[in-house]
Amino acid sequence: MKDIKKMIIAMIAMVALLTIATTAVAARNEKPQTVGGWTETEVKEITPEMQKIFDEATDKLIGVDYKAVELIGTQIVSGTNYKFLAESQVVYPGAEKQTVIITIYKDLSGNVSVLDIVNK
Repeated sequence: MKDIKKMIIAMIAMVALLTIATTAVAARNEKPQTVGGWTETEVKEITPEMQKIFDEATDKLIGVDYKAVELIGTQIVSGTNYKFLAESQVVYPGAEKQTVIITIYKDLSGNVSVLDIVNK
């Protein structure tokens, strides 16, 4: 019986956290978000907060420089996924710039990581 109560309390806490996260991001983007679904952002410009997330994730990558161009969308999961339109350039003389879409995950503890990079 105690295990069931603990499980119910944990589920209620998780729903509360997802509700808070959804509300915070929705208020920032002025669009309602569906948990698990991608929401296109209304404000495409890279805010200082978004730049920090982008830089933290991409600074770990070696051999290519990335520059955020715009925030395309967000997805509420156990944390938040961010989809950025970015320019990439391999670090060697005369390398051409490429346009890529980078998906970055920020967990509930604030840790960030690159999920994928797709050429556009």
